[in-house]
Amino acid sequence: MLKIFFYLFILLTASFSVSADTRPFSLKGTDGEQHQLSEYVGKDKWVVVNVWSSACKFCRHELPDLTDFYDSHGKKDAMVLGIAIDLETFGYPDEDTVKNFLQDYFIDYPNLFASADQAAKFIGAPITSIPISFFYNPEGKLIGHWSGIISRDQLENIIQRDSFKDDQLGSGEMSRRQPHKE
Repeated sequence: MLKIFFYLFILLTASFSVSADTRPFSLKGTDGEQHQLSEYVGKDKWVVVNVWSSACKFCRHELPDLTDFYDSHGKKDAMVLGIAIDLETFGYPDEDTVKNFLQDYFIDYPNLFASADQAAKFIGAPITSIPISFFYNPEGKLIGHWSGIISRDQLENIIQRDSFKDDQLGSGEMSRRQPHKE
Protein backbone atom coordinates (compact mmCIF):
# COMPACT_ATOMS: atom_id res chain seq x y z
CA MET A 1 0.00 0.00 0.00
CA LEU A 2 2.84 2.36 0.85
CA LYS A 3 4.41 1.73 -2.55
CA ILE A 4 1.16 2.63 -4.28
CA PHE A 5 0.85 5.84 -2.26
CA PHE A 6 4.45 6.71 -3.04
CA TYR A 7 4.05 6.25 -6.79
CA LEU A 8 0.78 8.18 -6.84
CA PHE A 9 2.37 10.97 -4.83
CA ILE A 10 5.29 11.23 -7.23
CA LEU A 11 3.02 11.13 -10.27
CA LEU A 12 0.82 13.88 -8.87
CA THR A 13 3.68 16.22 -8.01
CA ALA A 14 5.70 18.16 -10.54
CA SER A 15 9.41 17.59 -10.76
CA PHE A 16 11.63 20.55 -10.23
CA SER A 17 15.18 21.65 -10.65
CA VAL A 18 16.53 24.81 -9.06
CA SER A 19 20.06 26.07 -9.36
CA ALA A 20 21.53 27.33 -6.12
CA ASP A 21 23.31 30.13 -7.96
CA THR A 22 19.95 31.79 -8.63
CA ARG A 23 19.45 32.33 -4.89
CA PRO A 24 21.92 34.96 -3.58
CA PHE A 25 20.08 35.22 -0.24
CA SER A 26 22.42 34.84 2.76
CA LEU A 27 21.96 33.61 6.33
CA LYS A 28 24.05 34.09 9.45
CA GLY A 29 26.00 31.03 10.52
CA THR A 30 27.01 29.86 13.96
CA ASP A 31 30.45 31.22 13.06
CA GLY A 32 28.97 34.76 12.92
CA GLU A 33 29.53 35.06 9.16
CA GLN A 34 26.93 35.42 6.40
CA HIS A 35 26.63 32.41 4.10
CA GLN A 36 25.02 31.80 0.72
CA LEU A 37 23.76 28.46 -0.52
CA SER A 38 26.20 28.63 -3.44
CA GLU A 39 29.06 28.20 -0.94
CA TYR A 40 27.87 24.65 -0.34
CA VAL A 41 26.05 23.33 -3.41
CA GLY A 42 27.36 22.65 -6.89
CA LYS A 43 30.76 21.60 -5.54
CA ASP A 44 30.61 18.00 -6.81
CA LYS A 45 29.02 16.81 -3.56
CA TRP A 46 25.52 15.96 -2.47
CA VAL A 47 24.21 18.54 0.00
CA VAL A 48 21.47 17.77 2.50
CA VAL A 49 19.96 20.97 3.90
CA ASN A 50 18.12 20.06 7.09
CA VAL A 51 15.71 22.59 8.64
CA TRP A 52 15.27 21.87 12.34
CA SER A 53 14.71 23.27 15.83
CA SER A 54 16.35 22.34 19.12
CA ALA A 55 12.86 22.29 20.70
CA CYS A 56 11.53 19.75 18.17
CA LYS A 57 11.66 16.18 19.51
CA PHE A 58 11.51 14.73 15.99
CA CYS A 59 14.42 16.93 14.92
CA ARG A 60 16.45 15.83 17.96
CA HIS A 61 15.70 12.20 17.06
CA GLU A 62 17.28 12.48 13.60
CA LEU A 63 20.33 14.58 14.53
CA PRO A 64 22.60 11.62 15.44
CA ASP A 65 21.96 10.06 12.02
CA LEU A 66 22.61 13.36 10.25
CA THR A 67 25.83 13.77 12.25
CA ASP A 68 26.98 10.22 11.44
CA PHE A 69 26.15 10.75 7.76
CA TYR A 70 28.10 14.02 7.73
CA ASP A 71 31.07 12.51 9.57
CA SER A 72 31.32 9.63 7.09
CA HIS A 73 30.75 11.68 3.91
CA GLY A 74 31.70 15.28 4.72
CA LYS A 75 35.16 15.14 3.25
CA LYS A 76 34.17 13.03 0.23
CA ASP A 77 30.86 12.99 -1.62
CA ALA A 78 28.15 14.50 0.58
CA MET A 79 27.62 16.98 3.38
CA VAL A 80 24.92 18.27 5.72
CA LEU A 81 23.98 21.91 6.26
CA GLY A 82 21.61 22.68 9.13
CA ILE A 83 19.23 25.62 9.32
CA ALA A 84 17.87 26.23 12.82
CA ILE A 85 14.49 27.93 13.24
CA ASP A 86 12.20 28.57 16.21
CA LEU A 87 9.68 25.74 16.65
CA GLU A 88 6.71 27.64 18.08
CA THR A 89 6.69 30.62 15.73
CA PHE A 90 8.74 29.37 12.76
CA GLY A 91 10.62 32.60 13.43
CA TYR A 92 14.28 33.37 14.04
CA PRO A 93 15.75 31.18 16.80
CA ASP A 94 17.69 32.26 19.87
CA GLU A 95 21.29 32.04 18.66
CA ASP A 96 22.81 31.18 22.05
CA THR A 97 20.30 28.36 22.59
CA VAL A 98 21.16 26.87 19.20
CA LYS A 99 24.93 27.21 19.70
CA ASN A 100 24.74 25.59 23.14
CA PHE A 101 22.58 22.77 21.80
CA LEU A 102 25.01 22.08 18.95
CA GLN A 103 27.93 21.99 21.36
CA ASP A 104 26.11 19.83 23.94
CA TYR A 105 25.11 17.27 21.29
CA PHE A 106 28.46 17.29 19.40
CA ILE A 107 26.90 18.40 16.10
CA ASP A 108 29.82 19.43 13.95
CA TYR A 109 28.29 20.13 10.55
CA PRO A 110 27.70 23.76 9.53
CA ASN A 111 24.52 25.40 10.85
CA LEU A 112 22.78 28.66 10.01
CA PHE A 113 20.06 30.70 11.73
CA ALA A 114 16.79 31.67 10.00
CA SER A 115 13.07 32.10 10.23
CA ALA A 116 11.03 29.71 8.09
CA ASP A 117 10.49 32.49 5.53
CA GLN A 118 14.22 33.24 5.37
CA ALA A 119 15.03 29.53 5.06
CA ALA A 120 12.50 29.23 2.21
CA LYS A 121 14.20 32.07 0.32
CA PHE A 122 17.63 30.57 0.97
CA ILE A 123 16.61 27.07 -0.16
CA GLY A 124 14.15 28.02 -2.89
CA ALA A 125 11.26 25.94 -1.51
CA PRO A 126 8.63 26.45 1.20
CA ILE A 127 9.17 25.24 4.76
CA THR A 128 5.88 23.59 5.65
CA SER A 129 6.99 21.49 8.62
CA ILE A 130 10.07 20.42 10.52
CA PRO A 131 12.16 18.44 10.36
CA ILE A 132 12.48 18.74 6.61
CA SER A 133 15.52 17.91 4.50
CA PHE A 134 16.25 19.22 1.01
CA PHE A 135 18.57 17.39 -1.39
CA TYR A 136 20.91 19.06 -3.87
CA ASN A 137 22.72 16.80 -6.29
CA PRO A 138 26.47 17.26 -6.97
CA GLU A 139 25.67 19.64 -9.84
CA GLY A 140 23.79 21.95 -7.45
CA LYS A 141 20.23 21.12 -8.49
CA LEU A 142 17.49 20.85 -5.88
CA ILE A 143 16.00 17.44 -6.64
CA GLY A 144 13.50 17.00 -3.81
CA HIS A 145 12.81 17.01 -0.13
CA TRP A 146 11.98 14.63 2.70
CA SER A 147 9.41 15.74 5.28
CA GLY A 148 9.76 14.14 8.68
CA ILE A 149 12.47 12.18 10.44
CA ILE A 150 15.12 10.83 8.10
CA SER A 151 17.54 8.04 8.97
CA ARG A 152 21.11 7.52 7.89
CA ASP A 153 20.01 4.53 5.77
CA GLN A 154 17.49 6.72 3.95
CA LEU A 155 20.12 9.39 3.38
CA GLU A 156 22.50 6.77 1.99
CA ASN A 157 19.81 5.36 -0.31
CA ILE A 158 19.00 8.77 -1.76
CA ILE A 159 22.58 9.66 -2.66
CA GLN A 160 23.47 6.16 -3.86
CA ARG A 161 20.47 5.97 -6.16
CA ASP A 162 20.82 9.61 -7.26
CA SER A 163 17.07 10.08 -6.99
CA PHE A 164 13.84 9.83 -5.06
CA LYS A 165 12.45 7.22 -7.47
CA ASP A 166 13.23 4.02 -5.59
CA ASP A 167 10.56 2.52 -3.34
CA GLN A 168 13.33 1.24 -1.05
CA LEU A 169 13.79 4.68 0.51
CA GLY A 170 11.48 4.22 3.46
CA SER A 171 8.27 5.58 4.84
CA GLY A 172 8.90 9.33 5.12
CA GLU A 173 7.16 11.80 2.88
CA MET A 174 9.16 12.51 -0.26
CA SER A 175 8.28 15.19 -2.73
CA ARG A 176 9.38 16.86 -5.92
CA ARG A 177 7.34 20.02 -5.73
CA GLN A 178 7.60 23.24 -7.64
CA PRO A 179 10.20 25.64 -6.23
CA HIS A 180 9.13 28.42 -3.89
CA LYS A 181 8.26 31.66 -5.69
CA GLU A 182 9.30 34.88 -3.98
